Amino acid sequence: MVRQRDGATAEFLVFVAPAKEVVTWAEADNIRLGPGNVQRELVESRWRQIKKFFAANPNNVIPTSVTIALDDTVERVAQAADVDGRKAYALEELGDGLTRITFGPEVRGSAFIIDGQHRLKGMSEVDGDVLVPICLFIDLPTIERAFQFVTINNKSHKVPTSNLKSLIANFEAIESPLKARLTQASITAPQFASAVDVLNEDPESPFHKMVDWVNNRHADGVHLVPPTALENSLRAIVRAFPETRDDEGDALAVLYAIWKQVFGLYGVTFANAGEFPNLMLKATIQKVSEMVVDKLRSDFDPAFTTDPVMGDNGSQAARTAQALVGGIPSEFWTQPWTLKSLDTSAGRALIEEGIREMKRLLREGGEPPADAVRRVRLFSPAGNVDD
Repeated sequence: MVRQRDGATAEFLVFVAPAKEVVTWAEADNIRLGPGNVQRELVESRWRQIKKFFAANPNNVIPTSVTIALDDTVERVAQAADVDGRKAYALEELGDGLTRITFGPEVRGSAFIIDGQHRLKGMSEVDGDVLVPICLFIDLPTIERAFQFVTINNKSHKVPTSNLKSLIANFEAIESPLKARLTQASITAPQFASAVDVLNEDPESPFHKMVDWVNNRHADGVHLVPPTALENSLRAIVRAFPETRDDEGDALAVLYAIWKQVFGLYGVTFANAGEFPNLMLKATIQKVSEMVVDKLRSDFDPAFTTDPVMGDNGSQAARTAQALVGGIPSEFWTQPWTLKSLDTSAGRALIEEGIREMKRLLREGGEPPADAVRRVRLFSPAGNVDD
């Protein structure tokens, strides 16, 4: 039992337990303090990142504790035998600073995860048992739970970029294996395992083995997608949804959802992506991403909803991408556009105009979609956009 300072009334236990066991009796805290201080909904993409982190390498561990609180409705009883069938716990001093706590499944509904719900869920989904460090507050009133929640979630910070750069400079010999481990686990870090690394290396990424840069060293990879197209798309997501700034994984998840849907409609993989030259253009990737994000920003306008953009695990992003490009024939992307020099604001505007014109022609009907493609200005023999 830990009482961290003299005069403190809050006590907690520190122990380890199998994650699969902990999720059977603990749940996300139900405190609601307002939009800025609310435990986020459990987002599948986030806990799957944790699961992937563990699956990527057996040496990947997370020693950080998950903080849980038993609220003050859980009764303390004198002996472990008295716990059976009751929402109660018993403490037994074992000596040498050790304490045994005994409670049953009845505490579920009164055992709240203050910090670490995604870590715990991800660890519980890993094959085999994963031990998770637990910091367990006991008999914690609601006001103290609220205080702990706000303190923990407002005081956490990422490692400063300057510190990370110093680490890299001092350990250049480990750069290659460390980069590999970070990208395998879909973890980004400045100058080391960038978002573009993850997008190229993650087998679940729609851009797997497609990025046109030196780090794409796959023997069967293709160098088609400009890194700046992905970086600009991620910037558009972060501008639209500032909450993704604190966790680049959320911005990546939105981009995954958009482009998995787009590529899925046409069966695009790294093996055949070269057959879709218009879709692989920097200007196209950026403009399509921006169009979807603009619509999502309207859908998730905080004046109308408190839902986060990843609250539905990216389903809305995928549906919006489907609504944008659904029905557009593959010829729109496979037959090279006549207009060139599209990577300008004017050129990207022409791509948006072309998508909108294509959708209008599809609504009107009157001719096969593959024939209607040729009526879009992108296919006109006018030369460059600047002409």
